Amino acid sequence: METKTNKKENICRVDYDFAVIGSGPGGQRAAIQFAKKGKKTIVIDRREYKLGGVSLHSGTIPSKTLREAVLYLKGMRRRKVYGASRRFEGKITLKDLLERVEVILTYELKVIESQFKRNGVDVMYGQASFLDRNTIAVENRNGQKIAEIKAGKIVLATGTVPRHPDDVPFDYRVIFDSDFIFTTKNKIKSLPETLIVYGAGVIGSEYAFMFAALGCKVRLIDSHEDIFPFLDKDIVAVFKGEMEKLGIAMSMGKKYKKISLTPAGKGRLETVDGTVVEADAILFSKGRLPCIRELESKRIGLELSERGLVKVDETYRTSVDNIYACGDVIGFPALASTSAEQGRVAARYALGLESKYHKPELFPFAIYTIPEMSSIGSTEQELTAKQVPYIKAAAKFNEIAKAAIAGDDTGLLKILFHPESREILGVHIIGDQAAEIVHIGQAAMALKGKLDFFINNVFNYPTWAEAYKTAALKGFNILKQQ
Repeated sequence: METKTNKKENICRVDYDFAVIGSGPGGQRAAIQFAKKGKKTIVIDRREYKLGGVSLHSGTIPSKTLREAVLYLKGMRRRKVYGASRRFEGKITLKDLLERVEVILTYELKVIESQFKRNGVDVMYGQASFLDRNTIAVENRNGQKIAEIKAGKIVLATGTVPRHPDDVPFDYRVIFDSDFIFTTKNKIKSLPETLIVYGAGVIGSEYAFMFAALGCKVRLIDSHEDIFPFLDKDIVAVFKGEMEKLGIAMSMGKKYKKISLTPAGKGRLETVDGTVVEADAILFSKGRLPCIRELESKRIGLELSERGLVKVDETYRTSVDNIYACGDVIGFPALASTSAEQGRVAARYALGLESKYHKPELFPFAIYTIPEMSSIGSTEQELTAKQVPYIKAAAKFNEIAKAAIAGDDTGLLKILFHPESREILGVHIIGDQAAEIVHIGQAAMALKGKLDFFINNVFNYPTWAEAYKTAALKGFNILKQQ
């Protein structure tokens, strides 16, 4: 590594083998992969002395920490055993929740910092932009250039920011974007009693459930006609039932016409069809945009999609052959888990190595509503569209002893398998621990497992995993009847 400093300009000029822009899950894994191979590596992040990206500071970690706090304080996992009275007796405040989140954020930040330090990854804070395909300028918050970084190869892991339509008056007191209460711009001190969530995607739905569980009256509105069309239909049916139980009012097929503040300090949403609703707060959660504009990507001819996403090939290489990209900035599925894997694989290809076992078709998907949902493989809708024969076998959680013991028997585990080969084609789950037990199905599918695996093997009792055996036995009975 060569370092040069121009005292007159006060600009640090440093040469590296590899540079990573962004320190979220994708950027972290890419940087560590480079460093493990003995390469001089630097990570550049626009946040001031805060690694971890959106995932750590306003997305995955804080929202899931909030969810766990809600589940614990409201006693939701054990309400059917001990009753609604067995829960936190005091009033749950926003301060209580945010303090818990801050503890986890501080811990996770130290973990990332330790990993970088242990592996010799350098870190620089500031806004990155391209001067040419191998040179990155870094500016501080005042817009002053503080460094020029040269690197043989570069990985973009810049993530996304909430979409901000010009006609939505975000003030972070009443009207919020999809970073919601975790943005540094947040001005509220107490939980809203009523909430409108516009956008019934993953983020919007997760917050709708959390705040409804806290006792907030929630209305979920979306312009699309149905919710989660990419999930299995039976899972969505259970999801809608749980939404109704929590008192969440859902209005689909309603596009907003105007979002505004009322004289009384409420949020007001008007839809194109004339519906008007008001609430203490409005969460606008309708899409996120890739962080690419500040990079000055036009200078290097970086090819983008119509939505502004960075285009990559199967090796995560962009249209500029020494530059790779991963994570939310390249689009779906835009999950922390998939971003991390993409970052690792992108780094391997940038190093000239192979990645034989990288299988995006076996990436699991999880949505942390209450209850959570998780799936892997094909849905019934997809198999039908492809004219692939299948049999579905499902186990309801009220048949599983572990669910009764835990105090929440709401849920369903569904296996889709081929009627002739009995190969597992998809696993879809809704209920407590769905995001955990989906990995059993993932392992079976990765190893080309068949329904027989779940029938022939012994599962600990009582466990959530037992649902696989219950479902598989039902599937076997269906086969015998054919």
